Amino acid sequence: MTKQKKILVFTMSEAQSKYETERVLEEAKKMGIEAKRALYRELSFDLVDGEPKVFWKGERLGKENLWGMWFRVAGTKTGKYVWGKNMLIKILENEVFCVNHRGYLRWQRMGKLLQHAVFVREGIPVVPTKVFYTEEQVLQSDMGEVFGWPVIAKHEKGFQGRSVKKLDNAEELNGFVKKIDEKNIGMFLWQKYLPTRWDIRVIVLKGKSIGAMRRSAVGDEFRSNYSLGGKAEKWDLTVEDRVLAEKVAEVCGLDYGGVDIMKDETGKSYILEVNRQCQFKGFEESTGVNVAKKVVEMIVNR
Repeated sequence: MTKQKKILVFTMSEAQSKYETERVLEEAKKMGIEAKRALYRELSFDLVDGEPKVFWKGERLGKENLWGMWFRVAGTKTGKYVWGKNMLIKILENEVFCVNHRGYLRWQRMGKLLQHAVFVREGIPVVPTKVFYTEEQVLQSDMGEVFGWPVIAKHEKGFQGRSVKKLDNAEELNGFVKKIDEKNIGMFLWQKYLPTRWDIRVIVLKGKSIGAMRRSAVGDEFRSNYSLGGKAEKWDLTVEDRVLAEKVAEVCGLDYGGVDIMKDETGKSYILEVNRQCQFKGFEESTGVNVAKKVVEMIVNR
């Protein structure tokens, strides 16, 4: 009996990426394609010479029963699911399409610090940034004079803008640094503040931009993240910004990703970061682009 092929969307829990997972399952169903949420903890491996095997809920995975796999955030303190995801990709990548497989295998974790190093090396513009490892280095730095006040402190593992702090003067900088355990200072990026209060999220799929939204800060909030109440609206990309976003996705080995662009007062574009598992609720609502459908089509048509 021929096995029915399916798409698996991997998450750490039933609650994680609820909107994105349900939308992909919904669009797949409309197309007559089976898609299921799979939890990382439901995986198991049989690592035998010559024939490694991957199982999900006891079912061996392979080209006979999979269209492909899409991965949501796998981060844990131990990193066990990051390594599990990459074992899965490494074993099956020659027979099953694993979204973003090139990027995941090259960079198991790709936080903001590593991203900035990669971008600078590849000639991709970033907001002027400093990295320090001691309290003394931070307090004796000249970033307030070089960047101008305020300056931005951003945690390497922060998400949805929640770790971003605006420090208006040397006194605020001193107070903030004193609250950080010195062993964690190296986890922060110290950046020039761009006062525009809006940025652009571009989703790139299969190497091409599928649209963009502008996210604007509301009220006294300086952060523009949609999850923090930022206003989202459709945005018409310039050719230059489209090419820039697509270059970021290519450099990072991504089949799917969200690229964030911010501009200074002169209109110059800087890459803030790339998100390999970007959410898309606000994007779909503001742009009208059916991201979930395009993800399903990408997987089944590879």
